[in-house]
Amino acid sequence: MKGLLPLHNPRPAGTRLGEEISETASIVRANVRRASLSHSSEPYGSHLIQPADIRNFTWDDFNAVFDARAAVTGIPASDADEARSHFRARLELPGADPTDNVFIAVRSGGVVGCAIVAVETAIDRAVGEFGVTESARGRGVGRSLLERLEQRSTEAGVAVHQVNVHHSDTRLRSIMEAAGYSRIRTFNELKYRPAPAYLEADYRPLPAGVTLRPFRTGHDERALADVQNIAFEGSFGFAPNTPEQIAGYVATRGAPGDILIAEDDASGEVIGYVWTSVSTGSAESPESTGMIEMTGVRPDQRGRGVGSAVIAAGLRHLRERGVGVVDLEVDDENVSARRIYRDLGFKKVGEQFWFEKRLAG
Repeated sequence: MKGLLPLHNPRPAGTRLGEEISETASIVRANVRRASLSHSSEPYGSHLIQPADIRNFTWDDFNAVFDARAAVTGIPASDADEARSHFRARLELPGADPTDNVFIAVRSGGVVGCAIVAVETAIDRAVGEFGVTESARGRGVGRSLLERLEQRSTEAGVAVHQVNVHHSDTRLRSIMEAAGYSRIRTFNELKYRPAPAYLEADYRPLPAGVTLRPFRTGHDERALADVQNIAFEGSFGFAPNTPEQIAGYVATRGAPGDILIAEDDASGEVIGYVWTSVSTGSAESPESTGMIEMTGVRPDQRGRGVGSAVIAAGLRHLRERGVGVVDLEVDDENVSARRIYRDLGFKKVGEQFWFEKRLAG
């Protein structure tokens, strides 16, 4: 994926737990208020009806697109202002290129659907999401948007187009299969309620000679990008990040103190990190949710206990921030990581499926 905030899902992905994960990458995607736009509920083939005009996004469309997105994903009115700000920031991230990579469906002068693609040329793929408002479903709008995502992916010269689908969305799973997509990967959704043990500083302490400190804006972007890129090289769905992208993600989140940096005391070099975040509760769901969004350890530092200590520190940090629950996702093929999270007390609550279609040309 391109960085920490792929457009199909507004949360980071990935983890490295040092010696405990060994050489297996663990892609972890935070999972709070699942907001994928991949909701279509239309039978494949209904695009034979002329459903809507599909065109490229312009910034004049922003509010209408956000409103359609909010209707599809069920964003509460109480969260709309914050969500609108975050959505704008995501579209402004380096490489997002929304006038090329965002599409809208218009019927009778109103926006009834939208689609977003993140083009990741470094790993030869594009990741799409699409959604249709309830009043326009059953008219082939979703299928037309999916076709436009595939067209844009082909234009970008990548080999495959991928879409993430929640396990409970059986209709969309059927649509993806009918459109020629194959299920290639499963991620487990995990949930954890912080236990008192994680508040104790002597639980999985940092090894001697390693200090944990908050991320410093304007100072740590390159070091964090370097650690992340080397830790996840070759992992499923990971595309290298630039310092500029890291800066954009930090600005989008607006809470650099939620990123903890592990630093070698002797050299002063960054050797690992844990990126957390907090989503405050709402009137509908008052409990705040924490996320272990990403964590990684430099390969040459594995075997020292840095990875497990950084994870424990992240959980303590979230508990101290007052969260009631922590969500994340982990690659089903990463048996070592699944065992680590199970031992920490995480419980499986669902699954996310990755569907892929190889593009012509």
